[in-house]
Amino acid sequence: MPFLTLPNEILLEICTSPLEGLLKPALRRQILKRRSHKFCRRAIYHAAERQDHPTVKLLLESGVLDIVKRGRWLLNHAVCSLSEEGLTTLLACGVDPNTPDGRGRTPLICATAGRLSGAVRALLADARVEVNWTWIPPDFTALHLAVWNGFDDIVKLFLACPRTAVNLVQNARGPMTDGSNNRALGTFVGERIFGVEVALRSGWAPIHGAVVRKDPKILIILLQDERVDVNILSCERETPLFLAVKFHNKLAVRLLLAIAKNRAPLAIDGILHMAVPWAGTSMVEILLQDSRVDVNWTNHDQRTALHIAASVYRVDLIRLLLNHKKIDVGKFDERESSARDLVLPDLPAVARWFTVRQILDNKGMAYLDPATDIEQGGWKLNFSIFLGSV
Repeated sequence: MPFLTLPNEILLEICTSPLEGLLKPALRRQILKRRSHKFCRRAIYHAAERQDHPTVKLLLESGVLDIVKRGRWLLNHAVCSLSEEGLTTLLACGVDPNTPDGRGRTPLICATAGRLSGAVRALLADARVEVNWTWIPPDFTALHLAVWNGFDDIVKLFLACPRTAVNLVQNARGPMTDGSNNRALGTFVGERIFGVEVALRSGWAPIHGAVVRKDPKILIILLQDERVDVNILSCERETPLFLAVKFHNKLAVRLLLAIAKNRAPLAIDGILHMAVPWAGTSMVEILLQDSRVDVNWTNHDQRTALHIAASVYRVDLIRLLLNHKKIDVGKFDERESSARDLVLPDLPAVARWFTVRQILDNKGMAYLDPATDIEQGGWKLNFSIFLGSV
């Protein structure tokens, strides 16, 4: 009687008895003889899940991957089907862990796309795995993919691996097609499809993506790793702090300012200049609260943030900056123009604010008392006196 025609009860008894040792060679020969993709894949998956290293090795040596469809990409599909132990068995038996599939994804990228933490953990434990393999843009690694999609558990696994390049970025200048550098796509892993977010182009390190995505959980995880460079430049020469201001991420600004106090100096020069065209008053207030921010810092044109605010008629920021106790109202740019000179032709009432501040800096005068409010620890300009004529 052919073996496969035996009743299921007898087959089960054989498989769970000492006869199992005799059964394996017979089944293996039949599977390889039939050259069935389905049976071959089931056989190697089953052996891997049972952590049966000898059987897995024999199947591999017998050419089972030549029978299985897309056999050279076995691990890319197995990440969705096998447990962490099953994948570890395949890796231990010599299956290549870095096989890029038809879409250029390695098993690690496939596992990350599916948020399969067990598979990621098994792969990272294998020293042969290329942790920093890139997909789509030439600097978009599996860590980038985890950050872009908010997979905090996967990000932690990557940061725990010493081989992970936490600051990988290609920051050569190039065209930016979308300010947020983000797009959604569907990607197949095995027989399942996952919706993931990826970068449109190269140029951002993982920390840039965390800031712009406004994901505080991911950002905090990254900042806790001392290898992460808080001053790393994007392709547009922007630091994470610059991007946080540009994309109105107040929490990220606070986190970056706070974490940098215990780390390498934060690249903060010019942050007010960058903030003036993009940020609201509350964002600039956050920056001015940090003693490391120099309100009188000048750029290559010898302009201060007050010059920039005056040149774009940001009245709200002019008011805020004039009330800063360290502001130097009389600074001149390379054209020998003060910030007051820039607003005088079109906003003469605002120009009066500069005059009042300059007089007050020179000890004040009695007739200007109504123009000031005395506050605890100092004074503040009372702009309401002039608002009617602005």
